[in-house]
Amino acid sequence: MYGPVIQGKVARLRPLRVEEAEQMIAWFEDVEVTRTILRRFPPSLTDEREWIEKLATSPNDIIWAIEYEGRLVGTTGVHGIDWPNQHGTTGTLIGDRSAWGKGLGTEVMQLRARFVFTETTLQKLNSGYLDGNTASARAQARCGYVEIGRMRKEYFRDGKWIDQIMTELLREDWEKANSV
Repeated sequence: MYGPVIQGKVARLRPLRVEEAEQMIAWFEDVEVTRTILRRFPPSLTDEREWIEKLATSPNDIIWAIEYEGRLVGTTGVHGIDWPNQHGTTGTLIGDRSAWGKGLGTEVMQLRARFVFTETTLQKLNSGYLDGNTASARAQARCGYVEIGRMRKEYFRDGKWIDQIMTELLREDWEKANSV
């Protein structure tokens, strides 16, 4: 399902649009973008459109487009939601490199967590990042995610194996940090 519009100080979260698929594919054509994310190769236009349409009706995913200065620069969401056990896996992609270093990742993760922990029954958000992705590590830490483990040599990038660092954010920890 698409998440509702949420306005932050810097970013705006809103529903994705199928017609944005072509712009999103361009992000995956940029090796600087894909170097530190799990997806390595660009999808086809048809595949990207189908992904957007599938998420619109998925009961186990909540997805947003990220806008910065009035333009689409990325996506964020909670995927694979296990409603009975009250957890899901988060992800954020700032695909437009001109928006890097603006604090978007931190704010987007904070907006997403606020929505999840005040508007749903989820008790935990799982996440992670590739070792060396310092921007994601900092943003997750600022939002309250804590490292819970490491999957060693999980991905091959630039001629070497890279660990995936696993993180989580518990509702109770988020509530303490945010005085809810």
